[in-house]
Amino acid sequence: MMAVQLSDVAKTYRASHGSRRVFEHLDAVFQQGVSVGILGARSVGKSTLIKLIGGSTLPDHGKIRRYGSISPPVANTQAYHASLTGRENLHFVARVNGFDGDAAAQFVTRFAEMGEAIDQPLSSYTRERRSRFLFAASYALPFDIFIADEALYGGAGEFRERCAELVQQRRSHATLLFTTRSPQMLRRFADVGAVLHDGRLQMFERIGDAIRLFRALDTSAAPESDDGRDEEQDEEERLVDEPFGPLA
Repeated sequence: MMAVQLSDVAKTYRASHGSRRVFEHLDAVFQQGVSVGILGARSVGKSTLIKLIGGSTLPDHGKIRRYGSISPPVANTQAYHASLTGRENLHFVARVNGFDGDAAAQFVTRFAEMGEAIDQPLSSYTRERRSRFLFAASYALPFDIFIADEALYGGAGEFRERCAELVQQRRSHATLLFTTRSPQMLRRFADVGAVLHDGRLQMFERIGDAIRLFRALDTSAAPESDDGRDEEQDEEERLVDEPFGPLA
């Protein structure tokens, strides 16, 4: 069964200096229950693809069908508001998506070791606490489809490893779609590999085939022995430092 289907999707961004066509006639099918890692160089449209799949941006033309509930991008700050407490934010996001807010708050409090901070405004959180909250909250609700743009898990030390284990748990019961520049991330979390290049998405059942094509296309890619940690942390830091939603 399908989880997400893109049919003849086009997307152009317009700016004062002109316009940039990111996708034209893009077709893709993501199967239910399958974890797909999408490799791509910088500026090839990975973030745009995740936004299209998640629905936060619309295509110029074409259709995107989603079969099941879909999460906001992992660690995305725009789903939360700085003036609300962690608990209030979780209740709001849960209610919008038809889930149990109490269960979500209990999970995040326990998993991220929030303590009384769950009832304090997000604006008061330290950087580390903010990171823990964002990543735990991303996996607190039982979505059918989880999406991530580069940063799939995060935090520091022991929490970071527990967060990675949580991703593995969620992907065993849901569809996971994520972008990355790290081949090691594909080997660790993906069932199927894909390469985004020149507005096209090529899918591979064998992870190694996707990695070989990616390396041929992106000569700046990290060597195979690299675990992608530096780039993961760079992206995590960018996300954690982004402002919260429109009430911030």
